Amino acid sequence: MKRKWVKRSLLALLPLIFALGIFGTVRADENPPKQRTIQVTGEGKVTAVPDQAELDFEVQEEGSNLEEVTAKVNEKMGAIFEAVKSFGISDKDFKTIQYDIQPKYKYDNGESQRVGFTVSNRIQVVLKKIDQAGKLMDAVTEAGATQVQGPSFGFSDPAQLQIEALKKAVEDAHAKAEALAEASGAELGKVFSITQTGSALPVRPMAFRDNGAMGSAEVPIAKGENDVTAEVEVVYFLR
Repeated sequence: MKRKWVKRSLLALLPLIFALGIFGTVRADENPPKQRTIQVTGEGKVTAVPDQAELDFEVQEEGSNLEEVTAKVNEKMGAIFEAVKSFGISDKDFKTIQYDIQPKYKYDNGESQRVGFTVSNRIQVVLKKIDQAGKLMDAVTEAGATQVQGPSFGFSDPAQLQIEALKKAVEDAHAKAEALAEASGAELGKVFSITQTGSALPVRPMAFRDNGAMGSAEVPIAKGENDVTAEVEVVYFLR
């Protein structure tokens, strides 16, 4: 009789023992042994020749009559549009980026009196044929531009250059990690994480020219080369 009672008691406890066993296994899995890792920084650079240039052209006029001043600005800007189109530049590659009307005031004995207006219109042009930048600048100046900014050199497809720079940065990180792992007597494992920490696509700043200081000779332009850079942070497992 006693043996039967013990047997029945054990059978009744089996579900509880099984549950405790599972619980213990789960808790053990919650804190697995920490794996060794190594963290490195990789840098990549791609050097390329710019394939486009941006230029800003502005017309500014002053006068006492707003309608007359606006008409002068519009006439000159129309001539600039024609000059730009003569270089084969499509409509999608130039746009108005600022149109401004500012009243001019004269102050006398603490009182202000409006004496005229300043009207300005600025357009931005994307030039695919960089070698024509100097000729374009001279052409719009002759057409009536009062201010010229540019050229600012850049790329028509910067995303592709950045991707190439990122690939080189990852390759650089891998080479560094392998060297460090070998020096420490370990083997390099799989990648745990990759983080892009930096990217630079430099654009050569625009030069400024005032109409009154411009000569008639064509402006010489040198496009040179630009560097596209990227930086990544990579964490590897060590074996």
